[in-house]
Amino acid sequence: MQTLRLFLDVARCHSFSQAAALHGITQSAASQRVGQLEKRLGVTLLDRSVRPLALTEAGQAFLEGCRELLERYERLAQRVSRMRGDPSGPVRVAAIYSSGIDLLDRLCERFEADHPRIAVEIRYDQPEGVYQAVHGFECDLGILSYPQRWRGVGLIPLRDEIMVVVCRPEHPLAKLDKVRAADLTPHEMVTFNRELPVGRRIRQYLRDNGAAPRITHSFDNIDTIKTAVAVSDRFSVLPRRTVLRDVAAGTLAIVTLEPELLRPIGVIFRRRYKHEPPFSPAAQVFVDYLLRFGGRNAESSSLEPQLEGARS
Repeated sequence: MQTLRLFLDVARCHSFSQAAALHGITQSAASQRVGQLEKRLGVTLLDRSVRPLALTEAGQAFLEGCRELLERYERLAQRVSRMRGDPSGPVRVAAIYSSGIDLLDRLCERFEADHPRIAVEIRYDQPEGVYQAVHGFECDLGILSYPQRWRGVGLIPLRDEIMVVVCRPEHPLAKLDKVRAADLTPHEMVTFNRELPVGRRIRQYLRDNGAAPRITHSFDNIDTIKTAVAVSDRFSVLPRRTVLRDVAAGTLAIVTLEPELLRPIGVIFRRRYKHEPPFSPAAQVFVDYLLRFGGRNAESSSLEPQLEGARS
């Protein structure tokens, strides 16, 4: 099954290196595994003579069959797992990079301590990759921001994150308790790429509120944005929760943004056949745990650092 999932990722990413990174193996190992699969089948699944990689006719047929096989396997695994009173097994999660790696790591560590028979595997990807992984039964659930209503995919709201202005402590904005969006215009900004839903939403919010700061750089992840802000006179707009540790360490400052801007985070899952539960018993236990400790009260839970005296 792992080789089939690897092939699905190679086909989706059109890249051995990207798929290998998702599986925690080297590019060479990924190429060898798919090559061995092709040898057993006696056909070529991938056209390696083009860039990016493309599926052959046999590869396309095999891809569709793999998805059907994995769906049947997941249904069988769920049925067998429900015969046990104590859920066990793996839970595969796909999440966007800005979903909160630190929060998810701490949550999973505590979850696995409470449920030692369940192993959670998290892989990070772009929003489209998260959706494809869930839709193709490569993952049990996905976590992303501004979730859409995709066909065949269900949605569970997780939390709404407060967005704040983030800058270095020496920045003029850091002296303020609150700032209106329109007052950000004179300052330079670092933000998310337009291709990301959060990047588009922030730009729309600024336009709607008469703000026109000059965007000098855009990136696809929060960590790079925080680093760029900490070493420059630029600001950004980020989820408050993701910068609490930085503020506590004195490397960043936060300012309340008016009017309020929220970033919705949701859990997506592949809809199954009628009367079948959407999750395996192990995945359902994890989802319940995620909603309890990573949901609406995540910022004030014991999983998050406490920020004494921070502006909110």
